[in-house]
Amino acid sequence: MRQRLKLALYLGFVDLLTCYLVVLPVSAFTGAESMTGYVRRATAANVTAMMTASRAATLSALGSAMTASTAGSVAVRVVTSSAGWPLLGIAVGMTLAMVYYDSTKVAAIKTAAAPPATYTIPGYTLPPGGTIQFCSNCYFGGGPGWSVRVPNHPPFDASPGCAGTANVGPVPAGWAGWYSYGNAAGCQALHATTTDSSSAVLAPAAPLTTTDIQNYLGGLAPSNANSMESNTLPVGSQGTPTPANATSSIPVPSAGLTTDVVPASQVAPTDVVVNPNATPPAGTTTTTSSTQPTTTTATKTTTTTTNPDGSTTATSTETATEAATTSCAAGNHEQRSFGGILQVHMDLWAGSGLLSALTLLKNLTWPSALPSFALSSTLFGNFTLDFSAWAGMLTALRSIIIAIAGFVAYRIVFVGSK
Repeated sequence: MRQRLKLALYLGFVDLLTCYLVVLPVSAFTGAESMTGYVRRATAANVTAMMTASRAATLSALGSAMTASTAGSVAVRVVTSSAGWPLLGIAVGMTLAMVYYDSTKVAAIKTAAAPPATYTIPGYTLPPGGTIQFCSNCYFGGGPGWSVRVPNHPPFDASPGCAGTANVGPVPAGWAGWYSYGNAAGCQALHATTTDSSSAVLAPAAPLTTTDIQNYLGGLAPSNANSMESNTLPVGSQGTPTPANATSSIPVPSAGLTTDVVPASQVAPTDVVVNPNATPPAGTTTTTSSTQPTTTTATKTTTTTTNPDGSTTATSTETATEAATTSCAAGNHEQRSFGGILQVHMDLWAGSGLLSALTLLKNLTWPSALPSFALSSTLFGNFTLDFSAWAGMLTALRSIIIAIAGFVAYRIVFVGSK
């Protein structure tokens, strides 16, 4: 059982190193260049339309993430679903666009969206629609204090006196009022005042809810720094989603984002590429012509004629021919030469950190004898650390590194970025 466990751990370690050194670097280059010359892209306007259609779902996901997380960044990714995308050669789960807020913006949004603190009067119930506010000069109160304002409730008449005050209930104890708040055209509200600062008590604010954040973000103008539009990032096959502390995904079908296939040279910087190796549209013909140098070949022909008297006569003729220019035409034909493809692969891998790692491996020297160290400690005493006890593991590790380096070299030369 122990031997099987060691073998399983050994194989797992090999798989991990293989994935880290080979698969991940190659995946990072996926989409760096179109092999077919055509890409499937979505314009910035189409991405905006997709985000607008999923606005309600995105706001709901943002509200839930910001309410649940106490701190940290938040991201909502719009990804491809299983509906329609595989038929276009696009993998399920690709991030098309994302809304990202860093921890600073998350804290600012939570503060701005939090319900405001409210004031209450102990032992008194405000009439419907009534509010309490602090005022520097409380109207008829003669100084700073508090004011209770109550909106107009029928059957108030249009006179300046605002008749019908009985409809709003009694004035709070120790307060003066009710006073009219309006003009000669009618009564807008009634209010009562006091200069006693202890009459109104600040009540704790209600807990922040998902709806509070949704309403706040939904009410922002697109140009606002905290709006969903200002924090939307396009991703696609050539981008990498920004990591966040709290992440959620919204799947969309292929019908949710309008895409088209265009030549790779027509992709704008604001476009989102979802398939860098798209199949060219039907009817597209790619013509490749190759011309060989014209050469002249001289051919000498000798004709021997036998005369009646038995003698022979030799006649020589020389003919010059020119090699014709050749060309070929084929639809969807690969236009690059082997040398060009190899150079592209070499350039792709040269820009990765893997090349420096291979250079480091090349310069490594393996010791012929493993070291041994004698250590002395007042706490643990004297003991010796002999690395020869791990000779087998170190040999296995060296074999794995050499094997992986050879495999990576094979991938660079024969596979490239595919």
